Amino acid sequence: MAEKRQGRFRSDVKKGLFQTTFSIARETDAWFQSLSNEMKASGGYKLPKSFILRSLLNAMRKLKIDVSGVKTEEELEARFLEAIKQFKG
Repeated sequence: MAEKRQGRFRSDVKKGLFQTTFSIARETDAWFQSLSNEMKASGGYKLPKSFILRSLLNAMRKLKIDVSGVKTEEELEARFLEAIKQFKG
């Protein structure tokens, strides 16, 4: 007999998560929504923003990011982009 999944999503909700609040631009929120809609339209599930954001953060944590001397959000974004270009997996 097949195991019945519980919950709304196939991805398991992780235990022991820390909840935090942060601000994002409307354009970013719209991008999250668009990405989620694309997942559903292509045969997947419409995952919530929290799942998408955790996935992005987990991927970013694997990068070697040079943060020395960073003073602005824009500088940090540029460092992330540079680290992505240099990522070898």
